[in-house]
Amino acid sequence: MSQSCTIMKSHEIWKRSIEFIEQELLPEMVHERCFCEKNSREFVEFDSAIIRLDELSRTSEIYRVTAVVRFSGEPRSFPLLIKLLPEEGAENRGPIAFDSYQNEEMFYSKMTAKYGTDLVPKCYLSDLGRYGRPVIVLEDLEEDGYKQVDEELNEEHLKLCVKVLAKFHARGLRLKENEPQVFREFEAKLLEVCLNEDMLQRYQKKSTRMTDILEFLPNRDLAEKIKSKLNKNPLEIARTIATEVNDASTICHGYFSHDNLLFKYRDGKPIDAKIIDWQTMRYCSPAVDLGPILLFNVTQEHGSNASSKVHEILALYIDTVAAEYPEIERDCLRQDIEDKFLFACIVLSFLDHISDEELIRVLLLLEHL
Repeated sequence: MSQSCTIMKSHEIWKRSIEFIEQELLPEMVHERCFCEKNSREFVEFDSAIIRLDELSRTSEIYRVTAVVRFSGEPRSFPLLIKLLPEEGAENRGPIAFDSYQNEEMFYSKMTAKYGTDLVPKCYLSDLGRYGRPVIVLEDLEEDGYKQVDEELNEEHLKLCVKVLAKFHARGLRLKENEPQVFREFEAKLLEVCLNEDMLQRYQKKSTRMTDILEFLPNRDLAEKIKSKLNKNPLEIARTIATEVNDASTICHGYFSHDNLLFKYRDGKPIDAKIIDWQTMRYCSPAVDLGPILLFNVTQEHGSNASSKVHEILALYIDTVAAEYPEIERDCLRQDIEDKFLFACIVLSFLDHISDEELIRVLLLLEHL
């Protein structure tokens, strides 16, 4: 009985949200000329919309929408991804939902004005209240051929995503240097969503995994060397590194993985990448973003050649940062990232989808870095 009630409640939530999108949000966006080119004077009117629920999480409701807008009578379709904050009291709404949503809303409504829009989906609207509910409306890039990679990233994908990540980091570093007041305003408004009590409890359950695996590591010298660096609980080490600030620190994505990337292809090869899901942003070392995705994916494809490949891709990252921000202290940035490779291993040890065998491969890689 309770399960039926829950399903009914969820259905009512989706129904209200779909009605809001179709009857309030989209007509108002058309009225506000959100879909018009700059300086356009065409007469526009909302025609219709096809709406379906795509994902329901503890921080957002995501709907895929095809909106039809008439420009001087001529219909034009817009594929959209609409993210709504779950309503207060909704059973799926988590305790950090509003904080997560506020981070992403700030990214699209304010930060892209300084960072540029080429690394992310086009945003038609990002607002916390003017439209009746917090809402983010993005271009649905799947309609333009972008898609997620379900498995590990091969070298082509990894290099492409590292270049996109480097551009984002570099623009933050440049902003921190050239417009420090603007940067500090963004940094000060970021809300903590990764190191909250719920997440820390979840990570705590995994905090002994690293030390347990070290007991079975075939290279005993390496195992003892890593143990000596784990002079306190791995969770405490991860938390310290994720929150410390130095000259290399910038605003980071905070949870940079293949789940938060969309790739576009030509002739089967990736030619572009966009970063999505900006809810977890934090001010920290670039290693927080780069380390885990670099070490894990390199060990999946390159085996004994992994260490040289890490250095090659790290050099690509630093070159890309320097192209955007030539004043960067390259050696300082490289050292900051290399010093935190152990942090990357700790983060990977917290993730359920990383097997023990995969984690051991990453740990063995540390000996050569």
